[in-house]
Amino acid sequence: MTSTHDGPQRLLDLLDPVNTAMLAGDPGPWKALLSHRDDLIVFGAQGGYARGRQDVTSRFERAATSYGRGGQSRRHNLATWIAADLACTVDLEHHETRLQDASDVVTFSYRTTHLLRREDDEWRIVLRHADPLDTLQGPAVAHAAARSSESSLHDDHSPPPGR
Repeated sequence: MTSTHDGPQRLLDLLDPVNTAMLAGDPGPWKALLSHRDDLIVFGAQGGYARGRQDVTSRFERAATSYGRGGQSRRHNLATWIAADLACTVDLEHHETRLQDASDVVTFSYRTTHLLRREDDEWRIVLRHADPLDTLQGPAVAHAAARSSESSLHDDHSPPPGR
Protein backbone atom coordinates (compact mmCIF):
# COMPACT_ATOMS: atom_id res chain seq x y z
CA MET A 1 0.00 0.00 0.00
CA THR A 2 1.37 3.44 -0.92
CA SER A 3 0.76 6.55 1.10
CA THR A 4 -0.75 9.82 -0.09
CA HIS A 5 2.76 11.31 0.17
CA ASP A 6 4.49 8.90 -2.25
CA GLY A 7 3.30 10.47 -5.53
CA PRO A 8 4.09 14.11 -4.78
CA GLN A 9 7.38 13.19 -3.10
CA ARG A 10 8.52 11.29 -6.22
CA LEU A 11 7.82 14.42 -8.29
CA LEU A 12 9.54 16.71 -5.76
CA ASP A 13 12.61 14.45 -5.82
CA LEU A 14 12.91 15.25 -9.54
CA LEU A 15 13.26 19.02 -9.03
CA ASP A 16 17.07 18.98 -8.65
CA PRO A 17 17.62 16.87 -11.80
CA VAL A 18 15.16 18.90 -13.91
CA ASN A 19 16.71 22.18 -12.75
CA THR A 20 20.17 20.78 -13.53
CA ALA A 21 18.93 19.85 -17.03
CA MET A 22 17.61 23.40 -17.42
CA LEU A 23 21.08 24.76 -16.61
CA ALA A 24 22.33 22.62 -19.49
CA GLY A 25 19.77 24.29 -21.77
CA ASP A 26 17.26 21.43 -21.77
CA PRO A 27 13.72 22.42 -20.72
CA GLY A 28 12.29 19.00 -21.68
CA PRO A 29 12.44 17.39 -18.24
CA TRP A 30 10.76 20.43 -16.69
CA LYS A 31 8.00 20.43 -19.30
CA ALA A 32 7.34 16.75 -18.55
CA LEU A 33 6.40 17.61 -14.94
CA LEU A 34 3.92 20.35 -15.83
CA SER A 35 0.15 20.12 -15.90
CA HIS A 36 -1.50 19.86 -19.30
CA ARG A 37 -4.46 21.92 -18.11
CA ASP A 38 -5.15 25.57 -18.91
CA ASP A 39 -4.79 26.78 -15.32
CA LEU A 40 -1.02 26.12 -15.30
CA ILE A 41 0.89 29.24 -14.14
CA VAL A 42 4.54 30.20 -13.79
CA PHE A 43 5.85 33.31 -12.09
CA GLY A 44 9.39 33.02 -13.41
CA ALA A 45 12.56 34.25 -11.76
CA GLN A 46 13.27 36.40 -14.82
CA GLY A 47 10.08 38.39 -14.17
CA GLY A 48 6.51 38.48 -15.38
CA TYR A 49 4.31 35.44 -15.63
CA ALA A 50 2.89 32.94 -18.08
CA ARG A 51 -0.46 31.14 -17.99
CA GLY A 52 -1.63 28.05 -19.87
CA ARG A 53 0.37 25.08 -21.14
CA GLN A 54 1.54 26.68 -24.39
CA ASP A 55 2.71 29.97 -22.84
CA VAL A 56 4.36 28.25 -19.89
CA THR A 57 6.28 25.71 -21.99
CA SER A 58 7.39 28.53 -24.32
CA ARG A 59 8.60 30.42 -21.26
CA PHE A 60 10.66 27.42 -20.11
CA GLU A 61 12.16 27.06 -23.60
CA ARG A 62 13.11 30.75 -23.65
CA ALA A 63 14.57 30.63 -20.12
CA ALA A 64 16.68 27.57 -21.02
CA THR A 65 18.47 29.58 -23.71
CA SER A 66 19.90 31.90 -21.04
CA TYR A 67 21.78 28.93 -19.54
CA GLY A 68 22.97 26.07 -21.73
CA ARG A 69 26.47 25.62 -20.38
CA GLY A 70 25.71 23.07 -17.68
CA GLY A 71 25.90 23.33 -13.95
CA GLN A 72 24.36 21.96 -10.82
CA SER A 73 21.14 22.67 -8.93
CA ARG A 74 20.09 21.69 -5.44
CA ARG A 75 17.11 22.66 -3.36
CA HIS A 76 16.69 23.14 0.35
CA ASN A 77 13.14 22.41 1.47
CA LEU A 78 11.67 24.84 4.00
CA ALA A 79 8.15 23.38 4.19
CA THR A 80 5.92 20.85 2.43
CA TRP A 81 2.20 20.24 2.81
CA ILE A 82 0.56 17.22 1.18
CA ALA A 83 -3.15 16.42 1.00
CA ALA A 84 -5.08 13.85 -1.04
CA ASP A 85 -5.11 15.83 -4.32
CA LEU A 86 -2.94 18.92 -3.69
CA ALA A 87 0.56 19.49 -2.38
CA CYS A 88 2.64 22.60 -1.85
CA THR A 89 6.35 23.02 -1.27
CA VAL A 90 8.44 26.05 -0.35
CA ASP A 91 12.14 25.75 -1.13
CA LEU A 92 15.36 27.61 -1.63
CA GLU A 93 17.01 26.58 -4.91
CA HIS A 94 20.75 27.04 -5.32
CA HIS A 95 22.19 27.02 -8.84
CA GLU A 96 25.76 27.04 -10.14
CA THR A 97 26.29 27.58 -13.86
CA ARG A 98 27.89 29.65 -16.58
CA LEU A 99 25.43 32.15 -18.04
CA GLN A 100 25.28 32.49 -21.83
CA ASP A 101 28.77 33.45 -23.07
CA ALA A 102 30.37 34.07 -19.66
CA SER A 103 33.36 31.96 -18.69
CA ASP A 104 33.05 32.36 -14.93
CA VAL A 105 30.82 30.11 -12.85
CA VAL A 106 28.09 32.05 -11.05
CA THR A 107 26.02 30.99 -8.09
CA PHE A 108 22.51 32.28 -7.52
CA SER A 109 19.56 31.30 -5.37
CA TYR A 110 15.80 31.44 -5.85
CA ARG A 111 13.02 31.21 -3.34
CA THR A 112 10.40 28.95 -4.87
CA THR A 113 6.88 27.75 -4.30
CA HIS A 114 5.42 24.80 -6.20
CA LEU A 115 1.80 23.73 -6.15
CA LEU A 116 1.20 20.14 -7.26
CA ARG A 117 -2.10 18.55 -8.17
CA ARG A 118 -3.16 14.98 -8.77
CA GLU A 119 -4.39 14.73 -12.36
CA ASP A 120 -5.84 11.31 -13.09
CA ASP A 121 -3.23 9.01 -11.55
CA GLU A 122 -0.24 11.36 -11.88
CA TRP A 123 1.00 14.34 -9.92
CA ARG A 124 1.75 17.47 -11.95
CA ILE A 125 3.06 20.93 -11.18
CA VAL A 126 0.33 23.56 -11.65
CA LEU A 127 2.24 26.55 -10.23
CA ARG A 128 5.90 27.49 -10.08
CA HIS A 129 6.75 30.76 -8.42
CA ALA A 130 10.46 31.55 -8.40
CA ASP A 131 12.24 34.78 -7.68
CA PRO A 132 15.76 35.72 -6.65
CA LEU A 133 16.54 35.24 -2.98
CA ASP A 134 17.68 38.52 -1.51
CA THR A 135 18.36 39.83 1.95
CA LEU A 136 15.53 41.55 3.78
CA GLN A 137 15.48 45.17 2.62
CA GLY A 138 12.13 46.44 3.81
CA PRO A 139 9.27 48.35 2.19
CA ALA A 140 11.40 50.91 0.34
CA VAL A 141 12.68 48.21 -2.01
CA ALA A 142 9.41 46.27 -2.13
CA HIS A 143 7.49 49.40 -3.13
CA ALA A 144 10.09 50.86 -5.50
CA ALA A 145 8.22 49.62 -8.59
CA ALA A 146 5.06 51.43 -7.48
CA ARG A 147 7.03 54.66 -7.23
CA SER A 148 8.55 54.36 -10.69
CA SER A 149 6.40 55.41 -13.63
CA GLU A 150 8.69 53.47 -15.98
CA SER A 151 8.18 50.14 -14.19
CA SER A 152 5.73 47.47 -15.26
CA LEU A 153 4.87 44.33 -13.31
CA HIS A 154 3.31 42.64 -16.33
CA ASP A 155 4.40 40.92 -19.52
CA ASP A 156 3.29 42.52 -22.78
CA HIS A 157 0.32 40.15 -23.02
CA SER A 158 -1.09 40.86 -19.57
CA PRO A 159 -3.77 43.45 -18.84
CA PRO A 160 -2.89 46.53 -16.79
CA PRO A 161 -4.10 46.61 -13.18
CA GLY A 162 -7.82 47.12 -12.81
CA ARG A 163 -8.82 45.35 -16.02
